[in-house]
Amino acid sequence: MVRGFASDRPPLWLAGEAKFAAPRPARHTNCANGLFCFAKRWVTPLTKREMPARNTRETPVTEPESSPATRSANQLPGWAVSILRLAATSLVLGIIFAWFGVYQTSQFPFPERVAYWTLLMAVGAIASIIVNPWVFNRWLPGAHPSVQIAVVSALISVPVTIGLVILEAASDGTVAPPSWWWLQYFYVIVLSAILTAGAWGVELLRAQKTAQPAPAAAPLAGEPAGAPANTFAARLPAKFRAAEIHAVSAEDHYLRVHTSAGETMILMRLADAIRELAALPGMQTHRSWWVAKQGLADTAKGDGKVTLKLKSGAEAPVSRTYLKAVKDAGWL
Repeated sequence: MVRGFASDRPPLWLAGEAKFAAPRPARHTNCANGLFCFAKRWVTPLTKREMPARNTRETPVTEPESSPATRSANQLPGWAVSILRLAATSLVLGIIFAWFGVYQTSQFPFPERVAYWTLLMAVGAIASIIVNPWVFNRWLPGAHPSVQIAVVSALISVPVTIGLVILEAASDGTVAPPSWWWLQYFYVIVLSAILTAGAWGVELLRAQKTAQPAPAAAPLAGEPAGAPANTFAARLPAKFRAAEIHAVSAEDHYLRVHTSAGETMILMRLADAIRELAALPGMQTHRSWWVAKQGLADTAKGDGKVTLKLKSGAEAPVSRTYLKAVKDAGWL
């Protein structure tokens, strides 16, 4: 027995004696059952095939492949994968910065440099996880990507710079003057912008590879053929086709469709979607937003901005170009 580990199971040699103490037919049955369980557990996930049911009186029960009961035991949940990805990214960037001895850290031993930069990169990664959804999806959903990246970089650079100042003060016992803080903040913004733009590009390429073009629409059952709203609804996944459409927003080459059943993404131009939704009362409120009247819940004004609150909780911006039309429609 290995020191530090306790187990209620008998030692291997005792288990073997107990097993072979049974009659020979029982031993053969146990062996066959063990081989069957081993094959069912390891062969099935690799070959993606179901093994034939044994010839018994019991009816074999099969579960959907997407059911949690059929998932592999070594498959990690999504949050664990995100944490591991964050840790791996921080470690890789920390090693790179430590290798080049950035910020005159070459005077310290390499392990200390790795720990120093990995900690700072982890702070920046955590800040980006918090800031990115807020900027890209809430505050500036319709802004140009360069503006979004600049704002994200400026925000996540604040905690990174604070961490840099704290680590510098802890290393030599002195606090740098504020002018040094601002200089480091500028350097961190530049680096953050490069990393944020790179991550944005990777996500865009990933979305282009995984997203499928919207299929050619067919009229819904029981509805008149050629109805524009029905044509658009037929492009959506099955669970969204009967839902109430609240709004459509453009994100790069894709459309985010806001419905009473949730949100979904399709590959389609906003102009084509507006044309197919012409029969549904609504209007374009922004260069990247179209809102249906049936999805409008409330309006909000503040800081010179006008937004339309949807029933789903999302907020659609109203730009100056479309503000007059929105007012004339009585939405404000």
